[in-house]
Formats: sequence, structure tokens, C-alpha cells
Amino acid sequence: MPRKVFHSSPTDSGWKVTSNGRTLSTHRTQKGSERAATRAGRRAEAKGGLGQAVLHRSNRKIREERKYG
Repeated sequence: MPRKVFHSSPTDSGWKVTSNGRTLSTHRTQKGSERAATRAGRRAEAKGGLGQAVLHRSNRKIREERKYG
């Protein structure tokens, strides 16, 4: 089963969570966006799959990756 990857990355007006190039949610803060991405990754694992949260810095470079399952 392929891993579902959720990115928490900055936008011009805040932060967003994306998966497969689609925006799933928008947030005012980095912390809120990271929380949503990690929850989505854990939810994917809870459904019997593989999940991953990729957390970006404000300069868009990857800061941390968290894998679930």
C-alpha cells in the first residue's frame, strides 16, 4: 500500500496542508498546520495504511519528516 504524504508548508497568507498537490486545509500559524499534517498522517495509519507528515520551514525547505505505520 502506498504511503499517504501530507505536507505542512508556508503560503503568502499563512500555512497550508497539502497531499498529492491538493490543498486540504489552510492555517494562520505554522503550529496549526503542523498539527493538522501530523493528525492526517496518524489517521492514515489508523485506517490500516501508511502515513507521513513532511514539515517545512518558512523558507520552504524540509525541517522534519514523520512516518507512521
